[in-house]
Amino acid sequence: MALPHTVPPMGRVRTPGFAHHSLAFSPFYDGKFALASGANFGLVGNGRVEICSLGGPGGGITIERGFDTQDSVYDVAWNEAHEQPVLCKLTARNQVLAACGNGSIRLFDITLQGLPVQAWHEHHAEVVCADWSNIEKRMFATASWDGVAKVWLTDRTIALVTLPRLPTQLYASLWSPHTNQLLTVGQDPTVRIYDIRSPQQAVQSFLACPIPGADVLSADWNKYKPGLIATAGKDRVVRVWDLRNTNQPVAELGRHGGGHSLAVRKVQWSPHHADVLASCGYDMSTRVWDAQQQRAIATMGDHTEFCMALGWALFEEGVLATAGWDQYVNVYKPL
Repeated sequence: MALPHTVPPMGRVRTPGFAHHSLAFSPFYDGKFALASGANFGLVGNGRVEICSLGGPGGGITIERGFDTQDSVYDVAWNEAHEQPVLCKLTARNQVLAACGNGSIRLFDITLQGLPVQAWHEHHAEVVCADWSNIEKRMFATASWDGVAKVWLTDRTIALVTLPRLPTQLYASLWSPHTNQLLTVGQDPTVRIYDIRSPQQAVQSFLACPIPGADVLSADWNKYKPGLIATAGKDRVVRVWDLRNTNQPVAELGRHGGGHSLAVRKVQWSPHHADVLASCGYDMSTRVWDAQQQRAIATMGDHTEFCMALGWALFEEGVLATAGWDQYVNVYKPL
């Protein structure tokens, strides 16, 4: 079996004083991405949403502007709608959600300075995930350490749907790119999938890890194959599941060597290749996997603290950005 190749960064940038938790590329602007950050590793202090772009001097990264918040920002998500209704003066494609540590959600317009253009506050603990639906483009979902996932509309001040509260923390609530289903993962090793038209209980649930108490820290829907998802977390293994039969995963990446040595913090499918996904974690490394061949094809290890975030560029095939607690953002081309 071929060994994975080590990929050096094409560019990197540091944001002094702010550790990173998440990043998301814009679905409308080539090379532009938002960065979720917090002072003091997000444990205490203020936060920031930074808007960055690829292609700076020497092929690096440019920080265009930042928006400060009173508490750490744990996740960001771009508005998937191209335009707002005619009566609205703001353009939806310029809007970024910030999921904050004080339980609030804030919507910023990247063409404006200062305060958010809209805010919501129903969660009772840190909001650690925000995800915008690419089917119902006025709709987004959030997940919180209060054990609750919520669905929101941009033109409503209160949540449209509140899913049943779980006794453990949630880490993610993610929309299917193919249906109006919402997937949640969290502190227990169970994946739950909800139909938001009847959200009283999950339409499907299964154990994503055989180890009791092993948190599932991240998940992602495959963009090309409906019903195929990836999960990862505390047990260091990236698993691929076919929702038609969840008795066992179709792939376990890193289980038999070549994987992460500590918990996997983030997993994300490539937007350009159906069988390629990337993972990063607390071992400070990033890996790119071929799920069909069940092997790592590239590794990156330039962070000096936890690698907390990664994201594939949507307009540049094979370009991957990572961000971590070392205050650095790195950009690679592993494919």
